[in-house]
Amino acid sequence: MYSTAVYIHWPYCLKKCPYCDFNSHVKEQINHNDWRLAYDREIEHYANILGNRLVTSVFFGGGTPSLMEPETVQYILEKIHACWSIANDCEITLEANPTSIEIQKFKEFYDVGVNRVSVGVQSLRDDQLRFLGREHSVSEALNALKIANDIFDRVSFDLIYARPDQNDG
Repeated sequence: MYSTAVYIHWPYCLKKCPYCDFNSHVKEQINHNDWRLAYDREIEHYANILGNRLVTSVFFGGGTPSLMEPETVQYILEKIHACWSIANDCEITLEANPTSIEIQKFKEFYDVGVNRVSVGVQSLRDDQLRFLGREHSVSEALNALKIANDIFDRVSFDLIYARPDQNDG
């Protein structure tokens, strides 16, 4: 049986960062039920093409997937499980921004099967965060990492390197 990884794209953010080149949009109202049905059809489509697979990784990227309802994440994971076999050690990652990390919601993501979170810190300098158009401060980023580490065994974070006029680490 072939192994495979599944990428789920959530294209919504609270704010579009000026450096971002990903398919992401700001929208006030999102119909999660419509998105669940769309993901359902898409996963079913690829299951028919790919056949029996062993899923070793699921990655919720974006956008800001931590803005998803935990029920939407659960629905998607259940659909993936219905279509393919899931490895016992399957890593299920959800990207998050420091401004969208809430203790209760992260506990719910954990409860539905997310076992790794990747936090979009981008910089540990407040002036650079402002330059990048980020909505969080360094202290908020560090607090978000603490919350993530309190709930998940596996946590990573992104930093942007080689920013314009950057001359330090």
